[in-house]
Amino acid sequence: MALSDVNWLAVLVATVINMFVGFLWYGPLFGKQWMQMIGKTMDEIDSEPTMYVYTGLAALVSSYVLALLVGAIGPGGWAAGAVVGMLIWLGIGATGTLVYTTFEGPPKSVWMLHGLYQLVVFAINGALFAAWT
Repeated sequence: MALSDVNWLAVLVATVINMFVGFLWYGPLFGKQWMQMIGKTMDEIDSEPTMYVYTGLAALVSSYVLALLVGAIGPGGWAAGAVVGMLIWLGIGATGTLVYTTFEGPPKSVWMLHGLYQLVVFAINGALFAAWT
């Protein structure tokens, strides 16, 4: 798959999914637990527009690369795409973030919360990319 062969509409939808799942994950679903884990209140979390620009760009890049990888592997169906997304998360996302979490010292529960969020996003978006090709 060439870099230009990516379905940009699917990438944009996946970016929105990433942001929406993040809103739910760190808001109504696990927001209180997250604040307790990191020892802050919602008032202490800066809510500047640039924070959302950065997270939106990160979601866009992540979605694009996942679309490339799923397209290159060609899993054949949404369920296989979800598995590919989870394997990519396991091999790259989970292991990479575990390394800096280990050295920087936040509680492992914080790593697990962030990691499970990414797992859900990668599974959903892997399924999306496999089904939308």
